[in-house]
Amino acid sequence: MILENYVCELPNFFTESEVQKFHTYANTLPVDSGRVGQNTNDDDVDDNIDSNINDSIRRSTVKWFHNDQFSLMHKINEGLNQAKDVCGWKHDYNYIENLQYTIYQEQQNKKGDFYTWHTDAGPELYDNGMHRKLSFTIQLTDPDEYEGGHFQWLEPQNEFNNLTSDLKVDLHNSVRTVPFSSKEKGSMIVFPSFLYHQVTPVLRGTRISLVGWCVGNQYV
Repeated sequence: MILENYVCELPNFFTESEVQKFHTYANTLPVDSGRVGQNTNDDDVDDNIDSNINDSIRRSTVKWFHNDQFSLMHKINEGLNQAKDVCGWKHDYNYIENLQYTIYQEQQNKKGDFYTWHTDAGPELYDNGMHRKLSFTIQLTDPDEYEGGHFQWLEPQNEFNNLTSDLKVDLHNSVRTVPFSSKEKGSMIVFPSFLYHQVTPVLRGTRISLVGWCVGNQYV
């Protein structure tokens, strides 16, 4: 799907006191390993199964929010609606999955925590016939508290438009990196869930973000 805008950046969307509410609630929650795939942490999912832990794709720790117990869901929905208006997206959604409080840290004598290129939505539908349509991440640490940990995404359409007979594509020209203004604490980034994105290894310090996924009916 070709879009005019692939990512919406809302710098400093949440206040310092609101960011602290995210941390305060997270401090009451247990820690889990970062996993790959669409693990929603629903009660009927066996979280002791390690089949979707893959350190070559992702290394991080996470905590799972219970959205019905958290007071800032209305503010998150405001940000999502603002992003849809700004970018002209028609990606309507029915609900937001449990939020994921994600911690990327430096690691002694090895590569820091990371998440390689991936999308948040695959071809499979949930049992209710819906799938992920919008994803978002909220920055919960100041950018001077860590090095690395860049949020990046791919916009390869211009490269594909210039394909020649040898079919060579340089994806380095397709990588976009979120600017410093949108790395500031409280900033929100919204994007379609089919977009390829990654978090580069954290070289120093700790990067904490809140990640969420909006679920809705299939595209028509």
